[in-house]
Amino acid sequence: MNIKLFKLSLVLNLILLILLPFNSFPQSFEREGNAGTFYFDAICFKSEFDTLGRVDVFVVVPFQTLTFFRTGDLYSASYNLTISIFKNNSLVETKTEQRKLFEKDYEITLGSDASFDYTQNIFFLSPGKYEITVSVLDNFTKKSNEKSRVLTVLNFNDFNFSLSGLMLVSSIEEQVGRYKITPHLLENVGDLSEGFFIFFEAYSKMNLETVDYFYELINSNGEVIERSKKINRNSTLSVNRNYIRIILPQNILQGGYILRLTAMKPLDDENDFNPTEFLAVTERSIKIFRSISGVVISDLNKSIKQLRYVATQEEIDFIEAGGTIAEKQSRFEQFWKKLDPTPNTERNEAYEEYYSRIDYANKNFRSYVEGWRTDKGMVFIIFGKPYNIDRQTPYGDNRVFERWTYSNNRQFIFIDYNGFGDYKLYQPPSINEKYRYER
Repeated sequence: MNIKLFKLSLVLNLILLILLPFNSFPQSFEREGNAGTFYFDAICFKSEFDTLGRVDVFVVVPFQTLTFFRTGDLYSASYNLTISIFKNNSLVETKTEQRKLFEKDYEITLGSDASFDYTQNIFFLSPGKYEITVSVLDNFTKKSNEKSRVLTVLNFNDFNFSLSGLMLVSSIEEQVGRYKITPHLLENVGDLSEGFFIFFEAYSKMNLETVDYFYELINSNGEVIERSKKINRNSTLSVNRNYIRIILPQNILQGGYILRLTAMKPLDDENDFNPTEFLAVTERSIKIFRSISGVVISDLNKSIKQLRYVATQEEIDFIEAGGTIAEKQSRFEQFWKKLDPTPNTERNEAYEEYYSRIDYANKNFRSYVEGWRTDKGMVFIIFGKPYNIDRQTPYGDNRVFERWTYSNNRQFIFIDYNGFGDYKLYQPPSINEKYRYER
């Protein structure tokens, strides 16, 4: 499996559903946890055992989330991967393995080429509702992260025709009747500009030579904004493995969508989508957000406004003047490409750091406005974390003074005049400098 083709993002919030005619079976959904340290998916397929379902658990751990130490001529990292399966709050099965990674290039350990470690584990489970928990423990730092997903295992033998969960795939090749696929474990498909595939299995006890499939994109208001033509696939086997390419509309808006795949009996009229001929339906949620260097742009207009500490007003006006969302996005990306300190790699460190500072400011300096718009937020975004912070409250005065000192002896004084945390910059009265990536 060519796992180097994986494209990673910071957002993974996956929901998979299996639906049969007039029935709905929620197969899996992820419980919220600490995002961004690793990604995982769990999908239920029919197994060779009549009473058991096959659950495939896929996990991706990006190199930059692990701590590498130099050992001779190599850099090494080690982590423990634990998969635990619970049913009715009781542990059913658990598996732990130690993963060891070695790399010659130090920059790669920092994520310069988006490298990662990929695993796939298979479990056979009886029908029912399960909670699958995956934890990753960095053996050097002892820091751990955990995510869980609730998944329903079906008895596929109960149905004459059924579908597995949908797997997002960034690339797929068929070699002598076998598929070589690169799973895309992320819900966000906004960066897959050339389209993507859905891979699924269809299980049939019916005497059908072929089955028609069509997919729909449904927005958050429940409106079908895109419906494909019918796609005919062979159905002569009891287990039919299929993949369908999905091309997103060029003018599609950013946001969350439901991707629904329907199987139906073939009809002579290609425009006839009679629900009485439906055999099974499977659907999952996807998100369509563009990103740079793996950082998702969930609100492009706000991201453009937040350029005020790195761009001139003329540059911001030029980006905002883009006639379409796609044009604004293109101009925004071109602006950051000019500031990329490592243009030959997939990462843009300047972009990553700038928006991580904005995120920090929003979480720590929020006042009557968002943290990035406060005086403290402005100084932090432009200059980064101060070398030293002194805070004092003069006797008999409600004002609170805070002085930030940087390693070059540059100082900024903030005053909270009312004690409510609304700090104003006192000296100097204004800042004309812009953010510059310095490492």
